[in-house]
Amino acid sequence: MFEKLEKKMVNVLLFIDLFKMKKSIPTDFSGVLKVQDRRVRRLVRKAYKIPFYRKRFKEAGVKPEDIRTGDDLSKLPLLTKDELRAWMNEEAKKPKYKDWYQDTTSGSSGVPLMLLVSPREKAYNMANWFRVMMTAGYNPFIGKTMSRKSAHSITGGKDTFLQRFGILRRGFVSQYDPEPDIVKQINKYRPDFLYMNKSEFMRICLYCKKNHVRLRKPKYYCPTGEKIDDTARKLFREILGPGIIDSYGTAETGAAMVKLFDSKEYVIHNDSFVVNIYDEHNKPANEGNIVVTPLYKTDLPLINYAIGDRGTCEMRGGVRFITSVQGRMNDFFRYETGEVTTFFEIAPIIAHCEDIFQIRFIQKSYHNIHIQCVQNKEQSGRTEKEIEEMLTEKLNNKFKHPFEIDYEWMDSIPPDKNGKLRMIVCEVK
Repeated sequence: MFEKLEKKMVNVLLFIDLFKMKKSIPTDFSGVLKVQDRRVRRLVRKAYKIPFYRKRFKEAGVKPEDIRTGDDLSKLPLLTKDELRAWMNEEAKKPKYKDWYQDTTSGSSGVPLMLLVSPREKAYNMANWFRVMMTAGYNPFIGKTMSRKSAHSITGGKDTFLQRFGILRRGFVSQYDPEPDIVKQINKYRPDFLYMNKSEFMRICLYCKKNHVRLRKPKYYCPTGEKIDDTARKLFREILGPGIIDSYGTAETGAAMVKLFDSKEYVIHNDSFVVNIYDEHNKPANEGNIVVTPLYKTDLPLINYAIGDRGTCEMRGGVRFITSVQGRMNDFFRYETGEVTTFFEIAPIIAHCEDIFQIRFIQKSYHNIHIQCVQNKEQSGRTEKEIEEMLTEKLNNKFKHPFEIDYEWMDSIPPDKNGKLRMIVCEVK
């Protein structure tokens, strides 16, 4: 009932939430895990009062008192993107949400998803993003942030009252401009913290490397939206410096965990999220599907949200650390037989090919694949033709049925309209 007022005070609420958050990686996780368990219990109590979740609880034969910890969430079913989409569309028809935000995802997994977000939870989500920056050492109050233009920006690119006094300064770069213009915008603004989609970073860094153009190195930068592979990480460090932050999450959940600089693992924001790994039977495992539950989303919860990524984890001292993430690859190579080949089956071929910076597969038919490539000329001792022959042989040895493969060599692969870069685009219906 206070949503209209809270919407006007969203920045005030942001500061209140940020003040309460832990902004460094703990050396002792016992305190934060107690907070997590307490918030898990609060979440399930509130969720049980919502018809959508009460039905899911009853179908699973579970009551709120059966769930005491983050691990206990495995007793409830996964929430798929399609289920969430249908639920959000139904809820949006109700007048009580008129003062809520209606955010939309980029649609990288197929169809954009509308998400209802209360002003209170919008503020928390924004504060959590500031927390990611501060965990790395960035001070958003005196530093300058620059990002791609976003449809969800609260200020719409205009300076607020505080920004005019040098507090929370934020600039925007037009990510669809030509590369020379983007470089000029970044060099002129001189951000301390720079973030945009990984494919946009790739496009800029490849341009700078090829043309020997200097790009000002920010203290910190965060490629978002897609997994950062080792080849991209090496290029980013060369062009942008060592301040890379790998923040993991989605538009639906918010930033759930972070990997700083040269760290080999992600640390979960345990006070605000539960991140579990489930096997193909939706049972807890050390390797499998990444499932995220934002604990701050109690108005319209996302319990056991199946993002679509795979990962591995380790438990140490009762604390889960995510040791690897395999990014969403939302399409398959398809065959007339009905069989498919996933990206994960051919990923080792790409991961160990130092001849290539970027690659995209476009399946034109059941018999033909068009591959777009960006060559890593410094590392590669092969010609384009030699790379084509090598890749074609290795790929067809892995595919269930061989394809005719043709190649298109590019300076950089343009991202999709949503700013991300799908690795596999299957045009076979």
